[in-house]
Parts: sequence; C-alpha cells; structure tokens
Amino acid sequence: MSGRRFGSLSRRGFLAAAGAVGGAAVAGCSQRTSGPNEVRMWGVGGDSRDAEQKVIDTFQQKNPTIKVTSQNVPSSGNSGDATSVITAVRGKTAPDLWWMDRFAGAQYAALGLLEPIDDLIEKYEEPGFLDAWLPFTVNELSYQGKMYGLPTVTDTRGLYYNKTLLRQAGVDPDELDMSNGPITVERLFEIGDKITKTDKIGNFTRMGFVPWQGQGSGYTWSMGLHAQYFDPKTCELTMTSDPIIDAYQLSYDFARKNDYSRIDAFIKSYEPDNAPPGQTAFNGGKLGMVIETSGTAHTISKYAPKLDWGYTHLPVFKAGDDPYTWSGGFSLVMPKGSSRSEAAWEFMKHYAGVPGQTIYCPPTSSLPTQEAVFDIPALKSVRTQLSQLSYSTSRPPIPVGALWWDAVSQVMSTVKIGSATPRAALERAQDRVDGQMQTYCPFTLPKGYSET
Repeated sequence: MSGRRFGSLSRRGFLAAAGAVGGAAVAGCSQRTSGPNEVRMWGVGGDSRDAEQKVIDTFQQKNPTIKVTSQNVPSSGNSGDATSVITAVRGKTAPDLWWMDRFAGAQYAALGLLEPIDDLIEKYEEPGFLDAWLPFTVNELSYQGKMYGLPTVTDTRGLYYNKTLLRQAGVDPDELDMSNGPITVERLFEIGDKITKTDKIGNFTRMGFVPWQGQGSGYTWSMGLHAQYFDPKTCELTMTSDPIIDAYQLSYDFARKNDYSRIDAFIKSYEPDNAPPGQTAFNGGKLGMVIETSGTAHTISKYAPKLDWGYTHLPVFKAGDDPYTWSGGFSLVMPKGSSRSEAAWEFMKHYAGVPGQTIYCPPTSSLPTQEAVFDIPALKSVRTQLSQLSYSTSRPPIPVGALWWDAVSQVMSTVKIGSATPRAALERAQDRVDGQMQTYCPFTLPKGYSET
C-alpha cells in the first residue's frame, strides 16, 4: 500500500488522512473477525519468518484447538508509515496481533490505533507480570499510564571491524578488542585513514569508515555526547543543544573533507538501491569498520561466512569515557479492533515470553527482553552484545516519535550533502517537530526517560 508518511503531516492532517483511508477501506473491504480459537497476526518478514513459524508451531502443538496464521505486512511501524494499520483499523480488518517497532508504540497509542492491554493483564495474570521484561522495553510500550503491548526482542549497537583489512593497514585488531575499552573517535578516523585507498583519479576503492553508514546516525553519535532530546520539565524538544549539534558536525566535517559525492558513489557501487540484505560494503570487504546493530552478526554469518570480523564498543569522544550504546527492538501489540480473545492473549504471551524468545532469538541474533533467556547456550554468540544492555539507553517514547525520527534523519541527509550547517538544519527540525509535540502537552515520560 502507498501512503504519505506521518513525518510529513501535522497531527490534524494525519488524523484526517486516517479518516479518509478508513472510509475507502470500509467501502472496499468486508469486515473480518477472528473466532475465539483463531489468532490472526501481522508478523515478521525476510529471513526471520522461519524462526517465527517455529514459535507458532510450538504454540499450536501445546494448543491444538487454536489456529494461528501470520501474514507479513509492508511496515512494522518503524518507518513512520502507518497506512497499513490505519486502513485495517478504519476498515475493521485489523489483525489480532501486530509485530511492531516498540518506538512507534506511544505514537500509535496517541492516535488511537492500539488497544490497551491492562485489563487483560489484570484478568489473566498475577501481580508483577510485567516485571519479567527489561524495564525500558516495558516503558516504551506505555503511554499516559496505560500498557499497549508486550516486548519481544531488543538489540544494541557497536562497531564491527574487518580484522583482515586492519592487519593489511598495519593495525593490530586486538587494539579494538572490547576488553581494552572503547577507542576514541580520533583514533577511529586515524585507523580509517590507514585502511582507505583511492585509484589514480581519486575515487575510493576501499574506505576505512563512513560515520553515517549503517547505524551511524546523528542520534547514535549524540549518545556519546550525553545529549538530551526532550525536556520533561518544559515538555519541549531540545534538538538544538550543543551536544546534538556537535554530533551532526562530525558527519558534516567528514563529508566536506572527503568529498561527499565520491563517498556516495563508493557506497552505491557496493550497496545499490534495493540490494539484498547481505550485499553491503562491509560484507564485501570494501569497508573496514561500520556501526551496526547486534543483529548484524546474523547477516554476516549468513551472507559473508568467511569474513574475519570483530565487534567492539562504539567510539568515545574523550579517552576514558564510559562505553555507551542504545537499544531499539520490537513488540506484539493489539491494533484497535483486535478480538482481544483469550487465545490471542495466550499466543501473545507465548511469543513475547520465555518460550517464544528462546526459539526466536538464537537464529536471528536478536537479544531477548527477558533476563530468564540471557543464559541459554544457544545465545553464546551474542554474549558480548548482551553485556551492553547493562549500560544501554533508548529513544524517548514521545507521541510524535516518527515525526521526530524522520526529522533527525533528514538533518543527516542535509548535512551530508552540505546544503545547510548542522545548526541550521537542526533549527528547522526543531521548528517542525516541537510545535506538534506541544499539542500533546502536558505529557509525562515513563520513569527513567528524562534523559535519552
């Protein structure tokens, strides 16, 4: 389905579009409902579908009277495109469960697209039920005191490095070992310069590092500068603070120094538009280091099994700074119109609980959101990434989250090409997003989210 992104609409415009989409859905679709022993889900896609099917199979083996069907939809909510769920909600064809990016929870709850689950927890579970999940993952699914889903998996971010390219550049890969602590940003670029090579006319044939590639967003770098994007005391976004400007300045300066057009041509030659997930400059041995999620380990093992690689802390801005990272992840939610049946609840609990995470996490290199799953033998390969959760942070679950994320992503696009300075680009983003945030004020973040 095609549709305008929430990021390009005002709150009023978004809701108007939702109503228009819904009217078309009602006219063109017949209402579908689930029976008491039928659970319809919008699930995962790509390489993860096999793991999800095993979760479904084990549930149905224990509950043979319940039928679970899963269908992949274009968006899990992380792109800010809510067209699929709007169409389903307004057309009364919503599934019982939806695999959704947790960060979208507050936004979609605020727009009335999700069902709260507090009454189901009270009806079917013992007190303290939610204590089994990592607190930040639960908080991401709460909005104005109500719960809107159960966490499934999470992740962390770190620096992947090609040991072969480091050795060829005269750098001992052991320098980057996690046991030695984080390297500095200055040292990162020194190593990158040693790896980088060009042809006779100056085009890159190999690069050591590109700061915005992969998960090297302005947000990632700003976490290393202890940036704060939302002030809970004033209910205002703070996108023009010095740490955030400095984070984007890093990429701005790199692009000017190394000629963005040449960098872009290099990346596109190894990662063209619509390339398969395993086709990356790093997997192809052309990029020495890249910031990515913990789940990238799965992609490397599948598509570049011969690559000699390592994983370490994100670089710090000052020697001796503590390591940092941030986490995202997914959840199961009940869209408005879900049957909210006992069968749907039991499967939701199975998938998001120990049984489902034990099955789903190992083959996908996902990190569990329940500590009871941390120590299973099958997760031995991600022990390092799991250890990062002890100091990880997460994005503030604000009701304009997709708009904010879209805005900061556009800032990065702007500073890369050099059409505006980081300060000017962030000032425009602040003006664009904060006005819409004010329509939700007063707003209270869950405990622990006063800083991001």
